[in-house]
Amino acid sequence: MKRSRPRPQVRPPGQNLDSFLDVLTNTVGVMIFVCLFASLTAAVSPALVRTPIARETRKQVYFFECRENRAIPLEEDQAGEAIDRHLRRITENPFADARQIQQQLESFRHSTRYYNVRLNLVHSQGQPILQTLFEPRDRTAGEFFSTLEKPTSNFRRTLDRLSPSQHSLVFFVRPDSFDCFRAARAIAWRSGFDVGWEPMAEGRAIIFVSGGGRRVTVQ
Repeated sequence: MKRSRPRPQVRPPGQNLDSFLDVLTNTVGVMIFVCLFASLTAAVSPALVRTPIARETRKQVYFFECRENRAIPLEEDQAGEAIDRHLRRITENPFADARQIQQQLESFRHSTRYYNVRLNLVHSQGQPILQTLFEPRDRTAGEFFSTLEKPTSNFRRTLDRLSPSQHSLVFFVRPDSFDCFRAARAIAWRSGFDVGWEPMAEGRAIIFVSGGGRRVTVQ
C-alpha cells in the first residue's frame, strides 16, 4: 500500500503594489515641489499695502518736510501770522506805488526753528503772484525717523497740541526719506489724523503761492 505524500500547499500569488507606490511617490514629489514654489514666491513677492483713496480736506493743514530721513515741521502757521502782520503794515500806506509795494513785500524776513521764510512777488500772465519760500536753516535739522515713536519726540509733542478733528497733516517727501514718511504716517494714523503727502524732488524749494493751487488731499 502506497503511502500518500503530503501535497505542498500552493499560495495564491501576492498583490503587486508597484503601481500604487509609483503613484504615491509622484504625488508626494508634486506636493514637495508645490510647497517649495510657494515658499520661494512668498519670499520674493512684495507685500501689498492698500492705500486709502485720497480725498479733499477742509481742515487746517499742518505741514512737515521729510528730508534725509528726518521729519521737520515747517511751522507754516507761525510764519503765516508774521506775514499777515507784515501785509497789514504795507496796506496802511495808501500812497505806496507798485514798486514800493514790491520792495516792502520782498523785504519780509522771518525765521522758524528750522526755516528762513521770505516773500517773492512774481507776475504770470499779467497777474501778480505772491510766493512764500521756506529755505532750510540746517540740512541736518529735525528728528531721525527711528526716534519719532518716542513720547518725548518733537513730532509726538507737535501732534499732541494739534486736534485730529481740526487739523490734517501733509508731508513734503524727498526721494531719500520714504522710510521717515511711512514711520510718521503710521504714528499720525494711530493718533486719528488724516494724512496727505506730496513727492518733492531733491533741491526743489518749498513754495506756497497766493491764489491757491492744487487742492490738498489726504488719505
